[in-house]
Amino acid sequence: MNRLIGVMLLASSCIAQPPARCGFELQGNVIFVKGSIGNAKALDLVLDSGSARTSFDESLATSLNWDLSLKALSATPNGQQELSVVKDLEIQLCGKPVTEAIVMVYPLEFLSKAVKRRVDGIIGIELFRKFVVVIDYPTHTLQWIEPNGFVYAGSGEPLPVSYNRRLPIVAGSVTPFGGQPIPVKLMVDSGGSAFHADFSKTFGKTSGLISTLREARDSKVTIFRGDTASKTGKVQALRIGNVSVSEPEVQVLDYQTTDSTVMDGTLGSEFLKQFKVIFDLPHDRIIFERP
Repeated sequence: MNRLIGVMLLASSCIAQPPARCGFELQGNVIFVKGSIGNAKALDLVLDSGSARTSFDESLATSLNWDLSLKALSATPNGQQELSVVKDLEIQLCGKPVTEAIVMVYPLEFLSKAVKRRVDGIIGIELFRKFVVVIDYPTHTLQWIEPNGFVYAGSGEPLPVSYNRRLPIVAGSVTPFGGQPIPVKLMVDSGGSAFHADFSKTFGKTSGLISTLREARDSKVTIFRGDTASKTGKVQALRIGNVSVSEPEVQVLDYQTTDSTVMDGTLGSEFLKQFKVIFDLPHDRIIFERP
């Protein structure tokens, strides 16, 4: 009898848990999902695969009486910024709890102003690393699925990923007007870029890309601790896997925050929103599926 009970318990533990599923809103190219923490309901949270940590707004944390005594320093293009650190925070997302081991707290007013909507927090890469995260842009649907036993059977193209600071990178190429395809490594960033790709200052100069942009214009990027300059324009083509986009608009940033030997820039939301994007980082791959 005891053995039978043990077998039954083992069988029940192997049953796949149903995925967490909910809708999301696109504010521009920024993904907003509803979440909650304790008594704080209906928080507006940004889903950002390009954020190394989950973060919350300092005014929200203060209103919820969080202990913000633990501090850390973060390097930004405009200098260092002091942050508060909260540990083991449980967040309700899509109706299910997820625990973040380390959460950063700092003012998010700069981001709220940039997207013209209140931002209570940013759900970062840890969710993507723990679960299979499916962002279905055409249907505005989000799922996160337990990775054990996950098998992909769709028509999309799985692409292997490498990592920089735990953030996912895929390989592709960019073709400047009048030039040959240049291999690139781009971090996949669901954080809301209005462009197909954002290239670093180093890559823009060493590749000569910045001098070949069509319809080039000066622009700016809103970042932590202020704005920074950039150059925006079109390239002949951008290819990721077997998907090629003709004359996409890209941005070349006027700052360098990453190791140029590891990555050349980011793959932005203007590219991603064409697809159902399956972040299967537990199996070191990302899948782009056409709707």
